[in-house]
Amino acid sequence: MANLPLPIVIEDGKPVSAERMDPSVMQFIMQAAATAQLVKLRKIEESKIPIGVLSILKAVATQTTEIVLGPPWISFSMINDGPGAVSVWINDRGEPSSPSMIANGESYSCDMTYPIIGIIKMKSASTSTVRIFGKEGNERKS
Repeated sequence: MANLPLPIVIEDGKPVSAERMDPSVMQFIMQAAATAQLVKLRKIEESKIPIGVLSILKAVATQTTEIVLGPPWISFSMINDGPGAVSVWINDRGEPSSPSMIANGESYSCDMTYPIIGIIKMKSASTSTVRIFGKEGNERKS
């Protein structure tokens, strides 16, 4: 909180330093700050409510396949229809640090509670097909 200047009180035509702030002014400032924080918390909690469910059928090859999501997703499930294994990683801008491997016929789920999944990247040793089902969230706006 920024330092608030104390009001200048004039007594006998001369400015006198006020030693304390009026309690009602301080109470108003504190209530306004608390209300602003509650509004931010409400927006964060509302962002957890899914606004839709989307499904994507995607072919994955030896080159990295990237899906950019907008608005971000809260969670998703992926099913590898094969024939090869698929490496998957989320929200990584560069090379994957530790991708998850999904074998043929297996599934993979990711739940972040909040809508923060913005990028899904996949790569396969041979061409594979995946089905992705995701919950789209409200993007948080501060």
